[in-house]
Amino acid sequence: MRIQNMFHDDINRQINGVIKVDQDAHDVIEQEVREYVITKELRKHFSAFFNYYSDSFDVPTADVGVWISGFFGSGKSHLLKVLSYVLENKLIVDGQSCADIFAEKAGDDFVLKANILSACKIPTESVLFNIQELHDGLGKNVNDPVLTIFLKVFNKKF
Repeated sequence: MRIQNMFHDDINRQINGVIKVDQDAHDVIEQEVREYVITKELRKHFSAFFNYYSDSFDVPTADVGVWISGFFGSGKSHLLKVLSYVLENKLIVDGQSCADIFAEKAGDDFVLKANILSACKIPTESVLFNIQELHDGLGKNVNDPVLTIFLKVFNKKF
C-alpha cells in the first residue's frame, strides 16, 4: 500500500499555505471549513463563544466583542475567516451549509452542536478585510487611519 492511499483526501490537492481574506470562492470556502480541525482546547473556546453569542440575542447587551490572540502563524486569521463563514451560514455544496459542516465537528458535544446551529439561524453578515493593505494605500495626511479604513470598508460593503 502506498502512503498517499491511506488518506481520505487527495494529498496532491491545492492547499493554501496562507489564509487570505479575498480568497472566497465556493471551493475555497468548502475546503477551509471541511478541513478545519477543532482540537480539545478549541472546543472549550468555541463552547464559550457560541454560548455568549447566542445569549446576546436572548438578553440584549452592549458587551459585544471578541479578542483573538496568539503567536504569529498560530491560526488566528484562519479561525476568524472560518468563523465568519459559519456565522453567515454560507451555503456551499449540495445545499449543505457551513454551519452544518462545522456543527458536525463538535462530535459528541451535543450542546456545542446545538449552540452552533442555533447561533447560525440568526442573520449575520461578516466584513473581513486586511487592515495593513488598506493602511498602506492611505498616505500620511490622514488624521485617524483606523477610523478612515473602517469607514471606507463599511461604505464599500453597504
